[in-house]
Amino acid sequence: SRKPRHMNKKLSFYIPEYLDRTKRYIKWKFTGDSNESVYFYTFHKCASSLFSGYVLRRVEGLRQVDYAYRIYVGKMTGNPAFNERGYIYGPLRLSLRPTSPEYTRLVKAATDTKFIKNRIAVFLIRDPRDILVSAYYSFGYTHGLSPVKEIQAMQLEIREQIQNTSIDQYCLLSAPRINNAFETLNTLNHACSRSIVLKYEDMINNWDTFSAGLTRYLDIREDVLARIYEQSRPIKKTDTASHRRDGKPGGFREQLQQETIDSLNDTFRNILETHQYTL
Repeated sequence: SRKPRHMNKKLSFYIPEYLDRTKRYIKWKFTGDSNESVYFYTFHKCASSLFSGYVLRRVEGLRQVDYAYRIYVGKMTGNPAFNERGYIYGPLRLSLRPTSPEYTRLVKAATDTKFIKNRIAVFLIRDPRDILVSAYYSFGYTHGLSPVKEIQAMQLEIREQIQNTSIDQYCLLSAPRINNAFETLNTLNHACSRSIVLKYEDMINNWDTFSAGLTRYLDIREDVLARIYEQSRPIKKTDTASHRRDGKPGGFREQLQQETIDSLNDTFRNILETHQYTL
């Protein structure tokens, strides 16, 4: 009798989720064409996994299409297609290396100002100094590998480089690339007639502001918002062996030497001032 009880316990976990997804799919199937598509841009280490795996899947009236994931796991055939209505596309990570297949096949086309001009865009950013520190631990030690040989080879090469580099050196070397990604975001934001820039730090420390911005163009239920809040809380104890170390804003100040921070402040000065980050 123990086995059926165990199976029922598992089913009780999956059935509500399955029914919810089915209900939302049916609703989208009949009403999705009435909702204009939205494009979600962000960076690595900016809660993009939370938005990919949970948030964007639960936007009412829009169906998520994550082309980057399809490319990453080798299930993408042909070129990405973008429909005017019914979908939310993303995450579109601007921090992808320009030589990566995800960038060349997807993000490059979506970063044309003519592409985004008359569309709806949501941008999620984070302090670039925290992005760099988090990327060092993630891409150097904890991030999973793609089953696609080309992508996996690039990952292993980057991992080896990071493991032979100090965190300060990595941040200094990677800062220009991340700065360029932020400049691209600013350009897209200015070109887009309907857009909003959300800050990771507001998600952690100023939830009302963040949730109000998140729902400006996205219809998200209150229970989903509550779950986003719960899942985004920082981890109390830093775990460098985890894909998500702690998530606390400003952690770079404890990880980097002051001269490194000063150099990063010079590199990112325009970005930090534009988005009101403290030097």
